[in-house]
Amino acid sequence: MTKQSNISQTNTKDTKMQKRTALTFIVSVCALFVIMYLNLRIGSSQININDFKDYILNDHTKQTNLIHSVRMPRMLAGLIIGAALALSGLLMQAMTRNPLASPQIFGVNSGASFVVVLITMLIPALSGFSTILAFVGAFIGGLTVYLLSGSTKGMTPVKLALAGMAIHLFFSSMTQGIILLNEDATTSVMFWLVGSLSTIKWAQVIAILPWLIIAFIITILIARQLTIMELGEDLATALGQNVKMLRLITGVLVIVMAGASVSVAGPIGFVGLIVPHIVKHYIRTDYKLMVPLTMIIGADLLMLSDVLSRLVAYPFESPVGIVTAFLGAIYFLVITIKGVESL
Repeated sequence: MTKQSNISQTNTKDTKMQKRTALTFIVSVCALFVIMYLNLRIGSSQININDFKDYILNDHTKQTNLIHSVRMPRMLAGLIIGAALALSGLLMQAMTRNPLASPQIFGVNSGASFVVVLITMLIPALSGFSTILAFVGAFIGGLTVYLLSGSTKGMTPVKLALAGMAIHLFFSSMTQGIILLNEDATTSVMFWLVGSLSTIKWAQVIAILPWLIIAFIITILIARQLTIMELGEDLATALGQNVKMLRLITGVLVIVMAGASVSVAGPIGFVGLIVPHIVKHYIRTDYKLMVPLTMIIGADLLMLSDVLSRLVAYPFESPVGIVTAFLGAIYFLVITIKGVESL
């Protein structure tokens, strides 16, 4: 009788978890569409329903031109970059088994930022290759962290965090040095360094879109392997998992997604750190569900932050990175008050 009772309780618990997961997906997707609408509508120039109708009917007006040339590329950039940053954070936490891992903290963002600022300020002739060069910078930053953290007596989460912060500070100081020593440094570069979507055009969206789509597809395909990795390296190896190859693939995916994002929007922080924690509150082990939910909530968070950045000093705009940093500070303050076990 006790055994049957335990089975019944387990089934009831599983049913509740499934309903909770389904509800989380539904709410996240509904929020995505609402935020997309707000993203297109809110700004220094208000867009109304009739303007959207004119845009759909291909009527050329000042407002439809604003929607197509400014709001649409900005909204799509927020959508894909939010998903990419959140997903890269999830992959880094899975790869390092460190709940505080993110592209920003582990030198990937700062490495990409350094290279982009370097070519923008000193070698503007190479600005057309900013996406590729951002990948190079992200790779250099990430590789340096891993080499330093594993140089003596193996890699540990603490050594990884310390090496990551050291490389992050090194590249950040180099970036600031280039700007301070260059008289041609512009406000737009400083604005971009905080993280901004305000200047993104269709050409930039099209440049990073293929890279991110490929990275998204590969991440979905390796979701099952990531779930097995949660069991531990020894058990994963015993089950036939190639741990080294999986780490290599996830590392490359993080570099591609973070590098592409930084190349057009700057080093937007905290998205890759906050979203995985939110997702793990609802789904802890199944990456086949965690990956798509992370992408959706990441897009929600960045696009919502972009809307808020337009309202902070309306009708002027603030960098979206300021809003994500503020939201990140509040989120982790709440976690600290509740207790570190929330991580």
